[in-house]
Amino acid sequence: MTTVDLGALRRDIAALSERNALEAHAPRTAFDFGDKSIDAMLSRGLQRGALHEVFSTKMNDAGAATGFVIALALRSAGANSPILWLEEDFAIREHGFPYAPGLENLGLDPERLIIVRCASPQDVLKAAADSLGIRGTGAVIIAPWSNPKCLDLTASRKLLLTAQQTDVPAFLLRLGATPADNSAVTRWLIRSAPSQSSGASAPGHPVFDATLIRNRQGMTGHWILQWESDEHVFRQIEPVSGTVVSTPAHRPPQTRKSATG
Repeated sequence: MTTVDLGALRRDIAALSERNALEAHAPRTAFDFGDKSIDAMLSRGLQRGALHEVFSTKMNDAGAATGFVIALALRSAGANSPILWLEEDFAIREHGFPYAPGLENLGLDPERLIIVRCASPQDVLKAAADSLGIRGTGAVIIAPWSNPKCLDLTASRKLLLTAQQTDVPAFLLRLGATPADNSAVTRWLIRSAPSQSSGASAPGHPVFDATLIRNRQGMTGHWILQWESDEHVFRQIEPVSGTVVSTPAHRPPQTRKSATG
């Protein structure tokens, strides 16, 4: 796990990417969850070169949202490619520093993580655009605090276009935030969920209550997902609740309850 300033960002990515040059073959345009039932609903999976938004509305769900973002980054990135984490300096006072043993429990080698701390949300977005513009980056996690005014349609559109051009996945982590109009292809609401013990009172795998509330390219839905860190796959441990609907691109979806729910 490395903390760098903006001036060192390109050098660090270039060094890590050169080490993994053999992975840089044809662009991978989508990634799946590793669970057949969910992947069947999402058709070809989620776009790799796109902007995906993950948020929690309650602070006690911030850890779950962070874990879910890391899991998505691991699903979408190459096996050893670097993952960038961009956030404001202010954030460390609110939710602390990424904990290396915790990252390892999620299946992320801390040495793959490059942390960039910025003075303002504007700097976070600028660093994100610069990072997404570098081929060979595994994934970029963008974490401006709360609801900054600079994160508007124009700024999010720039992130989306850059991600599409380089086929680098961008994950917008929104902690203590509320949904607003932006150019994210998908929007996920993440809540905490109890894990299932693996036996002998040992802790179980991380579990997420995940609602896909916007998908510009297909279906939405609600799942209880278990993240199996050894294999880097999601497993559905409860069936989809509510009706899964097709999402029009021009408006956010609303999840409808089934007749039995």
